[in-house]
Amino acid sequence: MKALWIRRGLATGLGVVVLAATGYVALQYRDGAATPAPEPAAGEPLVGDPSALVNSAPPSLVPSAPAPSAVSALPSPSKSVKPSPTKAAKPGTGGFPGAHNTGVPAGTNLSRYSGPCTVTKSNTVVSGKTIDCDPFLINAKNVVIRRSLVKGTLTTTEATGYSFTLEDSEVAAGMWQGPAVLSTNMTIRRSNIHGGQTSVSCYANCDIRDSWLHGQLLKDGTEWHLGGFLANDTGGSGRSNVTLIHNTIVCDAATNSAGGGCSGNVNLFPDFGPVSGILIRNNYLGASPHVSYCLYGGSEENKQFNDGVRDIVVEDNVFERGANKKCGGYGPVTSFNTKLPGNRWANNIWSDGKPVPPAN
Repeated sequence: MKALWIRRGLATGLGVVVLAATGYVALQYRDGAATPAPEPAAGEPLVGDPSALVNSAPPSLVPSAPAPSAVSALPSPSKSVKPSPTKAAKPGTGGFPGAHNTGVPAGTNLSRYSGPCTVTKSNTVVSGKTIDCDPFLINAKNVVIRRSLVKGTLTTTEATGYSFTLEDSEVAAGMWQGPAVLSTNMTIRRSNIHGGQTSVSCYANCDIRDSWLHGQLLKDGTEWHLGGFLANDTGGSGRSNVTLIHNTIVCDAATNSAGGGCSGNVNLFPDFGPVSGILIRNNYLGASPHVSYCLYGGSEENKQFNDGVRDIVVEDNVFERGANKKCGGYGPVTSFNTKLPGNRWANNIWSDGKPVPPAN
């Protein structure tokens, strides 16, 4: 059996679909008990009843309410034990992005957008609108979408100079086998992005800050691989050029019976190019028993473009413990190689304040 990674290059509103096949690994069950199979191939979601992986009920994730579940309190230390580390701020409490501080600001009056669903005029500004376009295609430079609701996908065409800024807005992509927002030369600020197979997919040159990526949708009977953020190319320039700063990112869709589900919150895969030039700083990576790892770090020996992966910096991020205390079903991170040129892992912590080491 094969599972599929999907990439869409938009030359028109319909787009082109490219499939990348990967080996398939599942959890095996006997008499109602779960026996973990070998760790998944890159991007493979967990399969089966995820509750068998943890000792308690799945946590309440960020998208289900403005405030996520509280982190389990550590036992009070005795006099012979050092005090417990200070716990990190949580989404929904003012520390990280969530329902309370992303999307269209409260009190904003939205009117219906009557412009074209394909924007071709550079420097266009769309503000205070409900945009019923799927896709809302940006074929122009320096387009701004501000304080607006996009009911559909928001895209640019790959390998072009087209660009857009999305700020204080919401993208509700609905159910489809592709990203809610993609693909090139995008700047995102304080936005609430949900729906689709992946919240944001970056072909190249993407700067995302203070935003909430969550609420992916999985169709019954499909083997879709979901994620919060995906970078798996270099835009033809040799570098991915990705910045993720102070976001809340979680892949929270439940696994289905066909083997579809979440790969990771942040997925860096050298599928179509050697991912490089990536900064991941001060983000909150939410826990889910349905996700394999909370972070795939870019180095996969079985990937075509593994050679050349470099300059990936992961620092000052918070990994939520979750019910199984591991963030994801298998752990917090995999495939991050600290020995590659320019790669750096520093000051990443669990939500209880303890350090998270890199995985190689």
